[in-house]
Amino acid sequence: MMQQYRRLKDEAGDALLFYRMGDFFELFFDDAKIASACLDIALTKRGESEGEPVPMCGVPVHSAEAYLARLIRAGHRVAIAEQTESAAEARKARGSKALVERAIVRLVTAGTLTEEHLLESGSANWLAAIGRAGDDWAIAAADISTGRFELVGCEPGELAAEIARLSPAETIADAYPPGIQTGSGKGGFDSGNGERALKSRFGLATLDGLGSPTRAELAAAGGLLTYLDATQKGAGLLLEAPRRVQRSDHMMIDAASRDSLELCRSATGQVGGSLLGEIDRCRTAIGRRLLASDLSAPLTDSWRIERRLELVGWFADDAILRERVTAALKSMPDFPRALGRLVAGRGGPRDLALIRDGLAAAAGLHEQLGARAAPPRLLEDLLPKLVGHASLIETLRLALVDSPPLEAAKGGYIAEGYDAELDSLRSASSDGRRAIAALEAKYRESTGIGSLKIRHNAVLGYHIEVSARHADVLMAADSGFAHRQTLAGVVRFNSPDLHAEAARVVEAGSHAIAAEAAHLEELTALAVAAAPAIAATADGIARLDVAASHATRAAVGGWVRPQIDEQPCLEVEGGRHPVVESALARHGDPFVANDLWLWSSDRLWLITGPNMGGKSTFLRQAALIAVLAQSGSFVPAGRAKVGIVDRLFSRVGASDNLARGRSTFMVEMVETAAILAQATARSLVILDEIGRGTSTYDGLAIAWAVVEAMHDEVQCRTLFATHYHELTRLAGRLDCLSLHHVRAREWKGDLVLLHEVADGAADRSYGIAVAKLAGVPPQVLARAKAVLKRLEAGRDATGGIAAGLDDLPLFAATAPAEKECDRLREELEAVQPDTLSPREALEILYRLKSLAREDGQ
Repeated sequence: MMQQYRRLKDEAGDALLFYRMGDFFELFFDDAKIASACLDIALTKRGESEGEPVPMCGVPVHSAEAYLARLIRAGHRVAIAEQTESAAEARKARGSKALVERAIVRLVTAGTLTEEHLLESGSANWLAAIGRAGDDWAIAAADISTGRFELVGCEPGELAAEIARLSPAETIADAYPPGIQTGSGKGGFDSGNGERALKSRFGLATLDGLGSPTRAELAAAGGLLTYLDATQKGAGLLLEAPRRVQRSDHMMIDAASRDSLELCRSATGQVGGSLLGEIDRCRTAIGRRLLASDLSAPLTDSWRIERRLELVGWFADDAILRERVTAALKSMPDFPRALGRLVAGRGGPRDLALIRDGLAAAAGLHEQLGARAAPPRLLEDLLPKLVGHASLIETLRLALVDSPPLEAAKGGYIAEGYDAELDSLRSASSDGRRAIAALEAKYRESTGIGSLKIRHNAVLGYHIEVSARHADVLMAADSGFAHRQTLAGVVRFNSPDLHAEAARVVEAGSHAIAAEAAHLEELTALAVAAAPAIAATADGIARLDVAASHATRAAVGGWVRPQIDEQPCLEVEGGRHPVVESALARHGDPFVANDLWLWSSDRLWLITGPNMGGKSTFLRQAALIAVLAQSGSFVPAGRAKVGIVDRLFSRVGASDNLARGRSTFMVEMVETAAILAQATARSLVILDEIGRGTSTYDGLAIAWAVVEAMHDEVQCRTLFATHYHELTRLAGRLDCLSLHHVRAREWKGDLVLLHEVADGAADRSYGIAVAKLAGVPPQVLARAKAVLKRLEAGRDATGGIAAGLDDLPLFAATAPAEKECDRLREELEAVQPDTLSPREALEILYRLKSLAREDGQ
């Protein structure tokens, strides 16, 4: 057995090997150590190897999916070695001590999952392969749970952004592109192999019908298909013909910007708190996946955007229709993934029922929507996709029970009346069970044993069971019963009559199960043959669900349809940040809406003002409104006009990447460099606090130079928030730069943040006031004010930020403050009344009076 195990382990490579032994998957050696730690299961030992005990652990086959999910989430790959013959078949073929043959039937990886319990229902499960031909790069991406297949050609600098758009569960490559972490593929990353693989899989003589993929795209496709063949081990594969995606078809958003804007995941990695979590009103898993895809890749084609917006507006204008559609969608199952499982040979009768119910619901939607006059253009394209499955629906309706079981092994999923022969077999089995029940009654009467029972188990089959104290009656030579087994407290017997009836029941039952299995195979073949049309129906349902979701969110939040423009503009009246607005509303607080006007003559806003004043929220909401508009959604504003954004960059907030040796400031500079290198005149850039991660002079110099570069060279729409008030001087010489600030006021010593964006520069940053709000101790605040006063005095006198600090004492407590520093006010601000005893309060009063006399107050 261990020789067989080692051979299979060599084939599995770095994957953990699940080795089937009866009702368990066992792991040995280092695999066992890794799995036991990851799964928190017992590590045991079995036998010896080279004089040392062999580590072993195992998981039950019936619950293996749950353990697989944990291993996959932990980053492992798992090879499944199944028994390819029964023990009886092995003994018959090779003798009584023959070892059961096993083979690896599948390599389970994060990007090749199809099982319902291993997948997130609202997220696509992409496997991405990166290919290269010369200086050209490309990505081939497939989600085999739904059949989607894309080819994307990229410039080297766009590769990371496209990977971020897809957010693949697994990425493989032959050559490792800079800055992208991948796993190794199984070879095949060349254009010749890719061309042959595509032609073979889709039965094509030429690839012209696929849009003539580039050599880099073919190389990526070759690597992807080779990897899928290696992991699926000959199993079926749901894969549509690849769709070529032009990089310019959608807004480019790099990984840092996606994280900054929290498009599909919040800072904690959850959907809740993200833009996706806030706007999602979808009723189906299919729709949620499409909504996430739309937000990840906002369109750049105004015609396609307008078609989506028109459909959303149609639903928004008819609340009754919208309610009916969403009610119909609510019961829509995830039938595309059910189809994927059937194609892969991992499906069952319940998956067929999901397809039946999903297609029937789609036909019902067609009936509702098709009767409407003057439908939107996009709906006219979608309606034909919803129908055309009448024959398949009827067949599945007649063939399957309403709620088939999860497992097919025990039968019970083919409906009565579908197959007369099957009904006869079931009837025979049922009659046999009734006969067995009659035998039980007969034996109780003839033996006088009221507790006698006829039972069934997998080892003995049907048998008679009595308590030990009644066994002697059946043990008698002339009783007609044959002893089978004695256990503690019970004794088991057989009889000729029971044996005959049991044989009829078992035979009829086994034949019935075989007949159902044959029907299951036929019905599966029908569904698989209709796979392209079923996938098209799923696409139509998803688009309808997303449009209805957008309309619902717009109606609830008072959102408006944006005007899409080809000119590089961004006009927003009463704009709001959807996630922040909802968070405030939960506490009963209003959101302060703000206006924005970016146009060719006023394309760079320099925004100053206090921390916590709303600068970052204002920046982010501008970017989110552009994303929502171009993805085909209404937007949170009173009015919005959005010029097409080709690339979106967001450099907001501090982060580091210590694992790669990058400090906070280094990450900031890397992201800033990417913006300066990749932004175009049609881009939208939001920048917050550039240069704050280094010394004051260095940071100011970098921020100054970046503003000039954005204005003079990149010339795109830019929102630049800063605390460097020196940058406001640039307004005098940069024609397209305007000054703005978030308003704040001090009232009776407290800072009041108004969250309003106004014209002009802020008078100051209110940093010490914000520190007070945060709870910084009074003595520290007093010291900070003294330092600030000296800094400002030195700057005014000499022009140097740090002028006059050389003679400023380090600790105010050890050096007398100069008279000009209002010692009385500092002492008062340092007092904490809640902590004073009466005696301490009196002493403070005497000290304050003394200071007042010394200062002549």
